[in-house]
Amino acid sequence: MEAKFTRLRLSFIVLIISIAVVCGQKWAQAATIDYGKATLVSKFAKYVTWPGETRQSKFIIGVFDDENQYQYFKEFFANKGVKGKDIIVTLVTTHNEAKDVNILYLPSPNQRKSSRLADKILKDGQVLLMTEDIRDLSETMVNIAYNKQQLKLTFSVVDDNIADSDLIMPDLSYFVDDKDDKSILSPSPSFIAKTQQEKQKLAHQALKKVLAQKESLVEQLSQKLSLQENTANKGDAALQALSDRLKKAEKEADNNSKKIKAKDKQLQKLETQLNAQKALLKINKQDLQTEDNSKVTEQENQIIELTEQLNLQKQALTEQQAAATNALAELDKLNKLNLNKKPPSSYKALFYVFLLIAIGAIVAAVMMWKKTKDASSQPASQSDKNPLLPVREDQLIKSENFAALGYIATDITYAIGESLDEMQTKFEKSGETKNAASLKPVITLLENFNTIAADQDDTKTQSFDVTAYIQKMLMLYNFEFEQSNIAYNYSGEKALTIKSVPGYIAIALLNVINNSLKHGFDNKGNGKIAVKVEKGAKSGAKIIYSDDGKGMSKNTIKQVFEPFFTTRSDRGYVGVGMSTTYDLIKNKLAGDIKIDSQEGKGTTVTITLP
Repeated sequence: MEAKFTRLRLSFIVLIISIAVVCGQKWAQAATIDYGKATLVSKFAKYVTWPGETRQSKFIIGVFDDENQYQYFKEFFANKGVKGKDIIVTLVTTHNEAKDVNILYLPSPNQRKSSRLADKILKDGQVLLMTEDIRDLSETMVNIAYNKQQLKLTFSVVDDNIADSDLIMPDLSYFVDDKDDKSILSPSPSFIAKTQQEKQKLAHQALKKVLAQKESLVEQLSQKLSLQENTANKGDAALQALSDRLKKAEKEADNNSKKIKAKDKQLQKLETQLNAQKALLKINKQDLQTEDNSKVTEQENQIIELTEQLNLQKQALTEQQAAATNALAELDKLNKLNLNKKPPSSYKALFYVFLLIAIGAIVAAVMMWKKTKDASSQPASQSDKNPLLPVREDQLIKSENFAALGYIATDITYAIGESLDEMQTKFEKSGETKNAASLKPVITLLENFNTIAADQDDTKTQSFDVTAYIQKMLMLYNFEFEQSNIAYNYSGEKALTIKSVPGYIAIALLNVINNSLKHGFDNKGNGKIAVKVEKGAKSGAKIIYSDDGKGMSKNTIKQVFEPFFTTRSDRGYVGVGMSTTYDLIKNKLAGDIKIDSQEGKGTTVTITLP
């Protein structure tokens, strides 16, 4: 019996040891992988060139929404520097925080959640995007993967995304060497300064200690000298020797005092350098403020450009309002479907959260309207001196309000999109495929809106499918077309890739569509709209837009592209929509735009893009 118990005990001990060995191997493997990832990030930080990096006082590495990876990078890069700058590791959760980093690292658990953020980062072109085990390489710049067969880390560089950015990537041989982080990175400037300061303080304390000892020795010698002077029978030779020793000690004390003063000067110089580094950020902020002031002065002297910006913001707001209306309509349908099926109370509560967000946006819009009304009712004390001042003030107030409403609408659609993604994931996990399928058109609508809204801030020429882009943009009008009984038809090329600025094309088409809704159909609907896309000369495109509205007279056609011309000033229309469209197509895109219309027979607009 005892032998059997002994064998069981030995087996249990062997099992515990085996588990400990396996866990230790797993831990060591994980630590090795994390170290390899951090080393790769170090190499990209050292060898990649960022625009304007010479003006930066710090090099920032952002980790997206992963506390464990953030803590490891924070410890790994502590007291380290690159290119003469301190390396700062920060935890990123939003797009605004991600824009301020040099390298944005997306760990593998956050791929689904961070897909929208990755799209915005790629369009900005100022941040190096690094991911782990991503399935679609078109959504990253550098992807890191662990090869289980070869037991090592590998990485892939997406040349197309690097080429579209403002970053300069060296030869890949720089990243495949076996150098460790100590030979790649250097101590940070602040750590070096701090270390030197501590050394100087220690030396200063040591010198003070030596000086105290010397002063004590001098005091002792002085006491002995006094005793010897009081002794009448001592010889002059001994007294002279003691005096010599005293002088020697005084010289040593003086030399030590000079050394201490020299060290103090070195400490003051080091403190001055540290203060200069701290003041660098303040100087950069002041420069930015100076630039902002000069921009404000320039805007006050260019009223026509301000009017065009106001129109652009109006079109973006119209687009955002249409997207928000479509999203709320789809959510209302989904809520009715879920009420019949008695879904969990959390989904019902989420629907009311969306409703509260929309109500908050309406309240903000009413407050801004009141602000505009109050501002317009105040007496203009300087209007007699400058007759253009009331126009400038009115346009500035409207521009500010439309911009604020645009940001609110963007935040609402982004929050709704995030919540709908989470709801769709819950439906898929719980097996409710019908509810998940009913969410798909709403999510697609919001993604199309976010794509077009993001393009309004991007004026770079890029390659894109113009037919797919037009379909996404017109999808934002689905609800408006259904409510107004307007039939929409598309024909022409199924796919056509061109090089142009998608944001300008979107604004031009928005102005044309709004012209049909407001003037062609007189805000009453009941009509037809058709869009056709054909191949143009070389690599361009021809967009043919038509409606069967009331058309335009010959006199109206002659003036339609003139700024501030409108046939319905009684409704408060400014008359800058078509002039802005003309400027975008002719001057910004180097294309052509023509209008063919007859009263009672509709209007056709032909846009030719190079």
